[in-house]
Amino acid sequence: MEQDRHEPLREMAEAAFRESIAVKNALCREGTDLLLAMVEVVTAAFRGGQRLFLFGNGGSAADAQHLAAEFVNRFERERRPLPALALTVDTSILTSISNDYAFEDVFRKQLQALAQAGDVALGISTSGRSPNVLKALRWAKENGLHTLGWAGAEKSEMDLACDLILHVPSRVTARVQEGHLTFGHVLCLLVEEILFGAGKSHP
Repeated sequence: MEQDRHEPLREMAEAAFRESIAVKNALCREGTDLLLAMVEVVTAAFRGGQRLFLFGNGGSAADAQHLAAEFVNRFERERRPLPALALTVDTSILTSISNDYAFEDVFRKQLQALAQAGDVALGISTSGRSPNVLKALRWAKENGLHTLGWAGAEKSEMDLACDLILHVPSRVTARVQEGHLTFGHVLCLLVEEILFGAGKSHP
């Protein structure tokens, strides 16, 4: 009886695992060239002394912070820190901008204060329609930053604001976020390999 009671939950769990695996298989087949292009942009920026700014809302904010930590601290290699900054972590900045202006401005105003031409802005939005992400990416594009976007399956206004954009082939938010994090981890892996791989000095 206990097994019968758990069987629907088991089926639900296995379906979710299979769905997640299918999304990652699709990314492997269809997203590797895009990944390599984004790796080139980020690597060139770091080599030139530029910075990477990451931002998003909710789970995407957590992904931005997670990946910034991988670059600043390390991913798999012992090496010097890389200049990456999540624009989602300073509660005083976020709340003051939201209170005095609008929540749509929380990332744009930080880029205005901190970014310069040649830096990289990476906006993350599972829907591709987050107003504060779009506003920041538009400002970044207009002001000489390289603009990267991570979204879900549907095309949106975010496509127009990005030099390169990843569309994870799913309309399920959890699957999209899982795709973003896997993509981000491989991005970190390859950036480290290019900048600090075997035979390279590690200043």
